[in-house]
Amino acid sequence: MNDDDLNHLLKRAASVLPASLPASLESTVMARVRTDDGRAKRWRSFVQWLLILAGVCGVLIAGMIGWTLATRDTTHTTPPTMNLFHEGLPK
Repeated sequence: MNDDDLNHLLKRAASVLPASLPASLESTVMARVRTDDGRAKRWRSFVQWLLILAGVCGVLIAGMIGWTLATRDTTHTTPPTMNLFHEGLPK
């Protein structure tokens, strides 16, 4: 299949009218969509809790990593050497 065939096929598929549902089936589907929103609410709740838990876990992990790095840091465990006391020593 070359580009011309593909373009022709896509144009033909776009110009075809969509098949409509029978009126009885369409009304049944729409009635169910209007009344059955429990599944959507459950999914929305699930996704919200998943995002909240991911955020809390991210903050906790960042805190643990920060605490671990802070406890391993030896920068402030020994006082810095002061040149004031070393100036009088002979070189």
